This record gives sequence, structure tokens and C-alpha cells, in this order.
Amino acid sequence: MKLIGNLLIWIFIATGLLAASSFYVWPVGGDASQDARFEIGTNDDGSPVYAQLLKASATSDGNEIAPADADLNPAQLDLLRKAGIERVIIKHPAGAWGPMLSNWSGKWLFLGSALGLVLGGMMLKVAAKREVAETEGDSTQHATPEEIAGQIRAALTDLRGSLPAIESRHEKEHAIINALDEVQGELVPAFAETRAVLISKRGMGGFAGVMDQFAGMERQINRSWSAAADNALEESVTALDAAAVAADQLAQTLGIGQQ
Repeated sequence: MKLIGNLLIWIFIATGLLAASSFYVWPVGGDASQDARFEIGTNDDGSPVYAQLLKASATSDGNEIAPADADLNPAQLDLLRKAGIERVIIKHPAGAWGPMLSNWSGKWLFLGSALGLVLGGMMLKVAAKREVAETEGDSTQHATPEEIAGQIRAALTDLRGSLPAIESRHEKEHAIINALDEVQGELVPAFAETRAVLISKRGMGGFAGVMDQFAGMERQINRSWSAAADNALEESVTALDAAAVAADQLAQTLGIGQQ
């Protein structure tokens, strides 16, 4: 179910983007039978208001057919058709949501894609709950996301607190490398493995928010380790401080009490 859910999400993201791209891209049409769709309202005097070009339209050899902001009236559309222009990008006129939606050729595909994304998300959540239930039925103890995030925060806090007592730059860099080796090698992968639990508890939206904060913290941890390995102590400490701030923010999001 998880595989199907992931496939559905990616498929419907692609179809949704394809449908969204057609909102401002209107076909000119092979003849004048559909020209009325470019009429999006009327002026106070009863004259028609036409959709306008977002940018100038030109032939393949660079000859301009219609300037930007040109009204797409029947005469202008006829010129575009004769020049072989099949589609135009229109400006969004103020207060014309109704005509825009009615002329949006991809609206049903977009709506179907949105519903498909909801379905895919629901399938992932069900699969995640099933994984959590299987994990809880296992006799092996598994750390929760909150516990692992707390361990990462504690490790960063302890490391930062220990550095002022170390006099040698080299020893400080060595201490950073050793401490972050454990965080990178054990705690970071362990947190990533709690994906099913996070989805089950928070849904796909909440999971994405948590993982965004986690990724930011992980980047700073990696940056601190790399700088220490390159003997750039100041840069390493700066990244370590940023990682600690990110760990506090992650802990707050997960509802972990402040130390």
C-alpha cells in the first residue's frame, strides 16, 4: 500500500502541474467558432472586454504579430491563426475569476489530481499506522521520534558546553568530530527511520514540516563536522550553534519539554 500511495502522489503531482500550466495558456483554435471564450466581460457601455496577451506574440522568424497587452478580439485571433500560432499566454484580468475558470481546459484534471493526492496521502497514513502497529507488537523496544530528537539535542548541548574547557584548537576540532560522528552515524539515521510513526501521528503535512526542520538541523551538523575536519574551528562552532538552535526548534515542534 505504501508503494501504491507514493506512486499515486507522484503521478498526481505531475498531472496537477500539467493541468495548472493550462490556466493561463489558451488555445487559439483552428477557426473562429471558439473565439467567444476570449470575451471575459463587458464595459459599462456594453462593449466587450477581451482577454489580453501577457507578452508579445511573434512568428518563428521574429516578426511581431501582436504586442503585449493586445486585446484578443476576433480580428487579432484571426491574425494569430493565420501566422500559425496555436496557443497564447494571457494576463490575469482583475475580477474575472469566473471566465478564467470556465475557460480553463485543465480544471477537471487539476481537481482529479487534487483528489488523487488526498487518496495517496490517506493510503500512506494507513500504511504508516499499520507499520506502527506491527512495531508496537514487536518485543524489541524502539525509540520514539521525540526520544531520538531529545538525544540529538542533548548531544549538541553537551558538546557545546564542553568546548570552553578545551584549550587546544586541535583538541576542540577533534572533540567536535568525535561527538558528531555518533550523532551522524546513529541518531540521525535512527530519527529518519521513525518516518512511519511521524506520518501516523501527524499526517503527511505534519510529517513534511518535521522533516523540513530535521533536514535543516542535519545540514548544520554536517557543516560543523566538515569544518572541524578542515581545521576551520570558528566555522565549525558557528554551524554547531546553528544546529543547536535547529534542534531546539525541532524539539518544540515535537512537543519535547525544554531542558
